[in-house]
Amino acid sequence: MSRPFRLSLIDRYMLKRVCWPLAGAIVIGMAALLLERLIRLLDLFANRGGPLTLILKMLGNLVPHYLAIAIPAAFFVGILYATLRLSNDSELDVMRASGLSLRRLAAPMLLMAVVLTVASAIILGFLQPYTRYAYRALVYLVTETSWNSAIERGAFFSGFGGKTILIGDIADGGRTLRKIFIQETDDKGNNIALTAQTGELTNDPRTFSLTLILRDGVRVDSKPDGTGGKASTFTESKLPLEVVAPEPFRARGDSESELAFFELIRAYVKKSPGIGQDDALAEINYRIVRTLTVLFLPLLAIPMGLTSRRQPTSVRIVVGIAILIVYYQALNFGRDMAENGRLSSFAGLWIPFFLFSLGSTYLFHVANSRLNQDPFAVVFGTIDDTWRWSKRRWFALFRRRRPA
Repeated sequence: MSRPFRLSLIDRYMLKRVCWPLAGAIVIGMAALLLERLIRLLDLFANRGGPLTLILKMLGNLVPHYLAIAIPAAFFVGILYATLRLSNDSELDVMRASGLSLRRLAAPMLLMAVVLTVASAIILGFLQPYTRYAYRALVYLVTETSWNSAIERGAFFSGFGGKTILIGDIADGGRTLRKIFIQETDDKGNNIALTAQTGELTNDPRTFSLTLILRDGVRVDSKPDGTGGKASTFTESKLPLEVVAPEPFRARGDSESELAFFELIRAYVKKSPGIGQDDALAEINYRIVRTLTVLFLPLLAIPMGLTSRRQPTSVRIVVGIAILIVYYQALNFGRDMAENGRLSSFAGLWIPFFLFSLGSTYLFHVANSRLNQDPFAVVFGTIDDTWRWSKRRWFALFRRRRPA
């Protein structure tokens, strides 16, 4: 009878050292990415108005997109930071001196990499296409539907059954309107002009019925030839607006990025007319490569984290993040070139992946087979020496230029 798998004490300790910086990096990264998009959405809604729940729905649909970016970066930073701490505290030296190889110490991190690889495959292959489509549908709702366009600041709108509306100012996220002018023609051809100091726009998104509540205004009625004018004032007046329901948003699958993984394969095999063959093949390989990359992140982060007390650690984190950024930018460039037919998917996507994975594996092998060997010692030593030399030259130049 086989014994159940259990994590040893050293495995739990290593996971604990990695999980805290991993969780912190994910929270910080997601907060930064969502905050940047929130600012852009608030700018959009400031001019058009709309309920706060719509913004929250849009942000919710962006979570899988940003999570697919944050997971690999946070995983890499978490392992690198934990390894740097263990190296600076000499804990790694003690563990390896007691007979534990670097490969054994990395086992729980590799197990975590498998779990996160499966999570990335689910997000990239199945969850992200649906939420990307849902986000685009909400953007269409905000920018193209009549009731949103009607309350754009300082612009005339005539999409309400012959009514022409001008809003001078918008406040409180579109709930409060100021300096309102409305002109319409009734069934008998008479002209009606309404002005109001303030107003409130209420809507029912299920039926697209809209009511404009006007306050402190003046109504002027006149005949078609402009004669027989009559003016009256009002404290509050409710004006129902006949809103034409917007055209339905297009069906999902207009682009390859909105197709789930198996739908993408089916579109490529059956040569779907709406999806180009190069686009589908590039997207398939791009998702596979991005998913598999997570497996090799520990093999690069651990060798980069092997350092000593005398060496600065911040440089290694910055350089590590820079390597990831360059690598993922290379993948994006390779996908674009493959979609345009200028490169094959193998050359544009798999060659950078093989270079990254084989290079990471070799660096981990060197660090594991040679005790107290830092594969990046020469590189970071050169960077540190260059930085120190640059500071000395800068301060020396600054002192020479300082007036006596």
